[in-house]
Amino acid sequence: MDATSSPVRVLAVVGPAVDRERLVDALSPLSVSVAESADAAGRRAADEQVDCVVLATDRLADVEAVHGAIAVPLVVVVPPDGDLSAAAARDAGAADVVPVVDSNLFERLPARVESAVAWRRRGAAAVSEITEDLKEQAIDEAPVGITVADCSLPDRPLVYVNEAFETMTGYSADAALGRNCRYLQGPNTDPERVAELRRAIEAEESASVELLNYRANGETFWNRVDVAPLRGPGGEVTHYVGFQTDITERVRAEAAAERYAAGVDEERARLQTLVEHIEGLLADVTSALVRAESRRELEAAVCDRVTAAGSFDCAWVGHCDLSPAVIVPNEWAGTDVGFLDDLEIDRFDPDDPTARAAETRTVRSAAVGEGGVDAEPVVPFDSAIAVPLVHRETLYGVLTVYTDAAELDEQVRVVFGTLGRAVGAAIDAFESRRSLLSDERLELEIEVRDETQPLVRLAVAGACALDYEGAISHDDGTLSLFVSTDPPTDGLADVEADVNVDGDFPGVVDVTRLPRGDGVGLYEVVFDAGSLTHLVADAGGRLRGLEADRDGCRFTAVVPDRGAGRALLDDLSAAAAGVELRAVRERSAPPRTGRGFAAEVNAALTDRQQTALQLAHLGGFFEWPHAVTGDELAAAMDVSRATFHQHLRAAQRKLVAGFFEEGTR
Repeated sequence: MDATSSPVRVLAVVGPAVDRERLVDALSPLSVSVAESADAAGRRAADEQVDCVVLATDRLADVEAVHGAIAVPLVVVVPPDGDLSAAAARDAGAADVVPVVDSNLFERLPARVESAVAWRRRGAAAVSEITEDLKEQAIDEAPVGITVADCSLPDRPLVYVNEAFETMTGYSADAALGRNCRYLQGPNTDPERVAELRRAIEAEESASVELLNYRANGETFWNRVDVAPLRGPGGEVTHYVGFQTDITERVRAEAAAERYAAGVDEERARLQTLVEHIEGLLADVTSALVRAESRRELEAAVCDRVTAAGSFDCAWVGHCDLSPAVIVPNEWAGTDVGFLDDLEIDRFDPDDPTARAAETRTVRSAAVGEGGVDAEPVVPFDSAIAVPLVHRETLYGVLTVYTDAAELDEQVRVVFGTLGRAVGAAIDAFESRRSLLSDERLELEIEVRDETQPLVRLAVAGACALDYEGAISHDDGTLSLFVSTDPPTDGLADVEADVNVDGDFPGVVDVTRLPRGDGVGLYEVVFDAGSLTHLVADAGGRLRGLEADRDGCRFTAVVPDRGAGRALLDDLSAAAAGVELRAVRERSAPPRTGRGFAAEVNAALTDRQQTALQLAHLGGFFEWPHAVTGDELAAAMDVSRATFHQHLRAAQRKLVAGFFEEGTR
């Protein structure tokens, strides 16, 4: 419809299956009137001299009824969920069928109505205007190669080629005419497909084949050849028309897709084998737990089983349950393990998969060359996967596995995560069993580099180092720490008055110099609740040694087990900066009984010392007032008063020393 013509007049017949307002709105560029039913469409179309009827319905009977009652084109609009198909509507007389969908199919409804009207008015004239010259021009300029072979001449030579054929093959019309089209074939053309094409031509049938052909310059291309016979007035085949389409890109894409699919299938099969192997490890780990007599044996068995089937080349376990600054291999198995001797992984390296697994407690993988796995020493494998050995909230270690596989997919990581939890539970069970059955204790060497800690401040104030001499807990929650100074100094004397004045020593309640006969500076430092020494006691541990200077604090704590050690390290890290575990040692320390303590003290006493102590105890010498005098006890032992007191003081000193040494065990 041009700009000067009147809008097409449309009669819209809207059934209940289509939104009337939406349909009328879509037809608004045209001149629209609305009929209430299909029965009224015929009369209304004649009376109003409409150009087209648009019928919205999902009933075939409505289409048939309206088409039979009108002499203008019928465009049927169908709902998307109706039973009326486009083919059925066209068979019933519809000129066009438009679905009610949210796309340009429905948005172009006015244009399609105008097209149906225009075709009714001028379609026959347009067909008659197609001349032989126009047909020949269309064939000449078609985007696909077109050839015509003459069957009346020997070997069916080509008598026509269009420009697209010349462009596609590189052969000019002069070079192509007079020859059978087989000159496009070459040494790699499939003879079976050529034979298929030849059989169809000899049987005077149509055929379609895909051939590897050769251009004039020798370059290969894939050609889809469609041929069909052209018959003369008597029905005999006079010519064959051929359509040549360059499908090289499609064939190459299909070949690439097939290669990719084959690679995917191969990798999937490899990974499936890998997963099956890992899943089998779960049963092996359970078996290893039952047989293992130590944690070391358990971890070695896990490494052996991971590398046993050949899917993985090397595996090692590093401990993390006491938060070391570096993670090193404790147990390992596999091939090319020499690099493990020098392997130390920074616990906080953000790029190393082992460190990341310990930090995030999730399975991490990386290709060798990404981050820490490329650091010295050189890792002789392509990929690494690090698996945290976790049970509940406790991280016991990391299992790191190496392989030459290019990539480890999500399924492998999930299965390894299950394996890590199983191993973590096994280690936890073993550690719990060992804690119940063993008298071993754990000795931790810990360094705290935090200049704000009160002991460090005291050492700085006194220009000395502080050495541990003992500790006592008080009922009010405070704790007395006895320290000597090195070198011997009165430097802390000035601190005594400052402790509660300017707040330079938070947490310190009092500092007092104590008398000591050997001239060593001995002080009692009283801490409020929450000191580092309190934290050791809260974890069920005991101090075995402590020193502090301007660089920080270093102390040795003995704790009942690894669980207590983890709790202590967590508490220390929350209370101070720069907490580092320097060493862990397992000590066999069976608890001392009262009888054992008495036996040890008695063994340290001489006969005279033991006699003096026993007589003083039995005679009431330690009561006040004394029930017996020193002179009386000396006479009982037939020694002088001075000798008796010498023996008694020596016995008391050994008894008290034994008591305080017991407190440090």
